[in-house]
Amino acid sequence: MEDRQQHTEEEIRERLNQSGLKATPQRVLVYEAMCALGHASADAVFQHLGAGQGKMTLATVYNVLESMTQAGLLIRRPSFSSKMYFDVHTDAHCHIYQQDTSEISDFCDETLQRNVEARIRAQLPAGLQLDRVEIQILCHSQSHEA
Repeated sequence: MEDRQQHTEEEIRERLNQSGLKATPQRVLVYEAMCALGHASADAVFQHLGAGQGKMTLATVYNVLESMTQAGLLIRRPSFSSKMYFDVHTDAHCHIYQQDTSEISDFCDETLQRNVEARIRAQLPAGLQLDRVEIQILCHSQSHEA
């Protein structure tokens, strides 16, 4: 799985429409940015779009990201920093979180994901239903070791 994807504007419009969202210029730009970034906070999307150049406000970016999350085009990925990240890949997969740079990247190990989910399902207390399993691997650059 690649962190970044490229789609034509027509493909983006089709994805938005299929998810029940009108393909407004703001939604097209935000989804295009998410495809380019892979994982991003609202601030990062805003910066990617040229913050302060009048294209859209940070509030609009956040609202568009939320509407895309509700429509199933994005998923929220909590991080160990104070920011909420959005992910264009909505399928189950692991992540590497680089603590020294706050970067998130995909780590694909389908066997690990399946095994962890199966073990959790088998041991989940009665009355609870598993929504999803988030596996986040914490790392730092070797150059930051003391």
